Amino acid sequence: MSHKIVLFTVFAVIFLAAVLNVNAEEIKLRITAPLDRAEVPERPFVEGTITDPNVKLWVVVHPVGVSDYWVQPNVTIKEDGTWKVKIYIGRPGAVDLDKQFEILAVTDPEIVLTEGKVLDDWPNARCKSQVIEVRRK
Repeated sequence: MSHKIVLFTVFAVIFLAAVLNVNAEEIKLRITAPLDRAEVPERPFVEGTITDPNVKLWVVVHPVGVSDYWVQPNVTIKEDGTWKVKIYIGRPGAVDLDKQFEILAVTDPEIVLTEGKVLDDWPNARCKSQVIEVRRK
């Protein structure tokens, strides 16, 4: 083999390893509050952490027993990876008292999300948090 082919092969292997290593870095996304199975008011704060503060993050709420998934207001992520957003749990007033809701945070969803958008399932996304369940008080 010529030196050019050997150098090209070595360069290609190093480049591929670097690309695979970058893609292997998994983003970790977690909801830290409220706790799973907590009782929450109509407008609770949801807080969490993420290892990449430069991504777009959304919170989605699913009323248990209903087929709708509601996209919540925009989330602001601080430089340290902490985030916090005030969300909606059910409808205003007493109509949704004692009902169960699931909450999920996602980054870089495959579809465009906007506040108030209603989905028919959790969005496919680059990264998802754990699902927590809360009860409206």
